[in-house]
Amino acid sequence: MTKKSMIKGAALLAGASLINRFLGAASRIALPTLIGDTGVGLYQMAYPVYGMFLVISTAGIPVAVSKLVAEQMAYGNRQGAVKILQVATAILVLTGTLFSLSLALGAKPIATYVARDSRAALAIIAVSPAVFLLSVCSAFRGFFQGLQNMGPSALSQVVEQIIRVTSMIGLAWLFLPRGVEYAAAGANLGAVLGGAASLVVLIFTYIRREHEPGSWKAVWSIRSGDKTIPTGADSRSHPKDDYMASRSALVRRIFELSFPVVLAAAIMPIMQFLDIGIVPLRLSHAGFAADEITRLYGRLTGMAQPLMYFPTLVTAAVATSSVPAISEVLAKGDRATLSTRAQESIRLGFLFGFPAAVGLFIFAEEFSVMLRWPAEVAVPLRPLAFGTVFLAIQQISSGILQGLGAVGVPVRNLAKGALAKLVVSFALTGIPAFGIQGAALGTVAAFAVAGLMNVATLTKMLGFTLDVSNTVLKPVFAVFLMVVLSKVAYSQVYMATGSNTVGCFVGIAVAVVVYGITLLLTGVIGRHELEIFPGGSKVAGLLERLKLLRR
Repeated sequence: MTKKSMIKGAALLAGASLINRFLGAASRIALPTLIGDTGVGLYQMAYPVYGMFLVISTAGIPVAVSKLVAEQMAYGNRQGAVKILQVATAILVLTGTLFSLSLALGAKPIATYVARDSRAALAIIAVSPAVFLLSVCSAFRGFFQGLQNMGPSALSQVVEQIIRVTSMIGLAWLFLPRGVEYAAAGANLGAVLGGAASLVVLIFTYIRREHEPGSWKAVWSIRSGDKTIPTGADSRSHPKDDYMASRSALVRRIFELSFPVVLAAAIMPIMQFLDIGIVPLRLSHAGFAADEITRLYGRLTGMAQPLMYFPTLVTAAVATSSVPAISEVLAKGDRATLSTRAQESIRLGFLFGFPAAVGLFIFAEEFSVMLRWPAEVAVPLRPLAFGTVFLAIQQISSGILQGLGAVGVPVRNLAKGALAKLVVSFALTGIPAFGIQGAALGTVAAFAVAGLMNVATLTKMLGFTLDVSNTVLKPVFAVFLMVVLSKVAYSQVYMATGSNTVGCFVGIAVAVVVYGITLLLTGVIGRHELEIFPGGSKVAGLLERLKLLRR
């Protein structure tokens, strides 16, 4: 049941992420058309700073909440789960307020001395209230994820994205007559409105469930003098329940778990923050003019990088679901299941990440043109594409390690990856022959180092050996066939219709079908994997009758 709940949760989050990525893709197409490369550059200069402040504000607490709530539910302590939410929310209200104000007050010096473009200050100020709103949202999301109920998180994310994207485009258009800096600020206000909508959804969902008869309030309310143990609870003391003795002890336990997580999470925006300083500086050293530097930076961070992140929506969902699922299995002491779950998750990361990476590399220019971006976006996208597979592995392996309680390991490995990025980006971006491609290769180096080191640590901790044939060799063969046939399909359709967009869609469809069928025929995916998903047994039966699935 744990495996099915993990996959179901991952499917819900992946579905929400898919909707969000499509909405985000629409905004990525519309925004550059509306405010141009320079406007996108100013918009993107605000986001790494905002992201870093948000990560520090949330302090890794959502992961800690997810893990602690999952543990309490494994012991049957529903009241303890609610207590964790109350304490975490109080912490995040305080930190969210502090860091929202700090970001707004520090906008001018950050824009002037770090981003090297004072026009970005307005965009930074505009996005600052979102730090508070999304900090509070994260407490509720961590709580629901700890219950392995991903529905509220998925719904809130979709609502957030819908409001964010629509208001981003609308406000950018409204403020554009005043200049690109005002348009970029208007676009960033979308994050604030989206965060507010998300928080309303989460609070409403919690209150509605709390007052539902026989549900939250009836079972979980903490009443003075109530000695009743909820159904399924174990009245015996457990060593891991010591931190539930008082609120101060619970606060300490939350920070014990969250501090390493926030360090790991902060490294990503810190890397992006360093990019703001390093990439323009090194491009300038390579001989690029100021306006060209802003355009190149916008193409890398506002266009190419979102395409790299897009395919990882599944692996990000698996990583989020694996924390409470692994924590629950760990609490029950089932080491064999831990090892199996870890292997399956890592294999899933490679199965999704590798074909996406190769596809982005092969069709870099075609995808850029299809999205109505400059064809030059393909220049940073080609080297950046291979970051997709390493990012997928890094995400999933970090989720497993956090679920195991080894929260410090992803921090150290990602820090080493950040160092690799710093060295590669600084060295290559300043060479005219590399230019913006050097920054892209630095990002790939970061995820490669972090992801591979995480996997090496997991194999030692859990004592398993990856199935190289099904995890690497057969998928590589499937990707080879996928590339050949999808490229042929694209060429034929493009010659027949003259439409790059139609050719891309046909090429993508052929790639998905060929890759999926090859995985089925080679036995990489079998009935066991399909039956995890809702309706999987019927799908497996149909595929067996078509002789596409091995028995």
